[in-house]
Order: sequence, then C-alpha cells, then structure tokens
Amino acid sequence: MEAFSVPISSKKIIVHGNQRMTESPNISVIIPTCQRTELLLTCVASVLKGDYDSYEIIVIDQDRNQTLKQRLIKEYSNETRIRYFFLDEAGASRARNLGLKKANGEIVAFIDDDAVADSGWLKAIAEAFVTVKPTPALIGGRIDPIWLHRKPKWYPKEREFLLGLYDIGNEMCPMPDHDQPIGANMAGLRDVIVELGGFDENLGPNYFRKRSMLTGEETILGKRVKNAGYQLYYQPKAHVYHQISPKKLTISYFLKRHFWEGVTTISQIFFLGDLKSNKKNHIFYHSRIVVKSIARAILPSYKTNHDVSLSEMRMLSLSKTAFSLGVLYGLLTLNYFDKKKKN
Repeated sequence: MEAFSVPISSKKIIVHGNQRMTESPNISVIIPTCQRTELLLTCVASVLKGDYDSYEIIVIDQDRNQTLKQRLIKEYSNETRIRYFFLDEAGASRARNLGLKKANGEIVAFIDDDAVADSGWLKAIAEAFVTVKPTPALIGGRIDPIWLHRKPKWYPKEREFLLGLYDIGNEMCPMPDHDQPIGANMAGLRDVIVELGGFDENLGPNYFRKRSMLTGEETILGKRVKNAGYQLYYQPKAHVYHQISPKKLTISYFLKRHFWEGVTTISQIFFLGDLKSNKKNHIFYHSRIVVKSIARAILPSYKTNHDVSLSEMRMLSLSKTAFSLGVLYGLLTLNYFDKKKKN
C-alpha cells in the first residue's frame, strides 16, 4: 500500500508567476480518521471512482486498535494508490500535518472521512490550480449535505455552515474576505502550506482532548495564507457531500457546537496575535449579546419580520447566546494553552 509515482518529467509544465504547475498535477488526498471504519471506506471508494488519474490516498488512522488497517488490506489489497499511516498522538490537525509530511503530490487535497467525493472532485481541484492566474495557494470546494435524518424545522439555514456545508454559487471565484476553506473539502499547494507551518495543533477536533470540539485550524491557515499575499479561490466543481449524522441535529448538540465555536473564535484571535488589549471590549460586547439574545429567545416575535419561523428565530437567539458564552469562557480560560505547553 505504499507505491505511488507519476513522473513529473513526463508532463507538460505550466508556469504561473513563481509557481511551476504541471498540466495534470499529482494530488495527495489526505483523510484523517478515528474509529469510523465504514464511513472511511465509503469515502475512499468515492475518491477511487473519480475521473482523475494522478493521485494517491493517504489515510491517517488515530484508532489505537488499528482495525482499519486490516479492512483496507482486505478491501484494497491490489490498490497501490492507498497508503496507510497510524498516528499515536491523535487530533485532526496532527493527522493533516503528518499527511503533509508523507505526501508526494504537489497539491494536497483534504476530505473528511464522513464525506463522499463527486466523481469530478480531483479533476476540478487540478483545474483550479492549473488555470487560475496567479496560482492560488488554497481552494475550497462546494459541500452539500447528505441528511441521514430529516433536518428539524427549527434548524436555521444560516447556521448550516457549522455542519460543514458550503455553497456560494456555481462559478469559480476568489473566496470572499470573511470566508475560509473548510477541512471537509479543501486543497492547497503542499510547499506553501508547509512553509506557513501547516495546521495549528492547538486547534482542531480531537476525541482524546478535553476540548474535543475546539476547531478553527483551517481558518488560521487560511488567514496566514492571505496575510502572506497568496490567493484563495472557491471552486464549485470540486464537490463533495457531507454525511450529517442524527446527533448533529439535536438541540443539545446545536447549542454545544455554537458554544465551542465561540471558544474557537477567541482562540483564533489569540493565536493570530490580534487579541492584545481588546479583552475588555470583547467581554463587554458579548455580555450584552447574552442578555439581548436571551430576551429575544423568550420573546422571538417581538419587533421582528416573519421571514423565518418563530422556532428558527428562537434557536437563532439561543445560538447567539451560546456563542457569546463560549467567547466569554474562552477569554477567561486562555491560560489553558499556556498550561498545555508546559505539560
């Protein structure tokens, strides 16, 4: 399961500015996974069914039992494009960084183990890097849902991005200033990502960490890429489907996810060095938001238009409350990261 090589010398080289890009660039698909064997196998099968040839699949397993390895050997004993690695220190960011170290491709593509790639996914990724001038350093693709359970009526559409969904249209374009690629479907130039330090291992989902829902590693990378002067693009034809489990459609998960998004947001600001003396302003602002949002949740129909249902309005208000409480908690516990470094 280690073999992979498509000689770059046999391909036409396209030069965009300082970036040399082959006409059919080698792509390393990196898939972190932990204790989700069936989902991972479905994801791998979808990539293998694609219409692009120059790629490898790097599976980073974080399950200490390593049962996945035997399943991969059983299912794909003759498939030389699949490479398996075990990571003893778990975490999505660590897994992606290990994938970067092991990757042979000039482009690295990231997909979550619970996502299913469209047949044209890799071809569309290659197209974006080959045709866009100057060559982008990162691209994000379209992510649509596979609802494994009917979406509740109370679930606000504008909060679906926290389910790992992303769709801003059908045309390839520069990524909006306030958007960043989502790890369920993103790709980048390997050398640039490595140059900028890869994924911040303080952040990122991790089943084995106390703050298991702390995310934001993709956002940190995206902002560093922008600050370094590189381009970020949205490529809708790089299309995957994200399987949404029933547990993510419960009210408790919805509010918990927003709380940790608040913690994530303030952690990102901290790691980017932008917090400085603004802590008091953040505390004052989000304390007000908590009070106002609780009031709105109690009286969702007060002074509002009815473009959304009252149940959606109430959940939007509660989500703002949970988010701001997360920000406040994050501000009060920033020393968590200092303790972690000491340990």
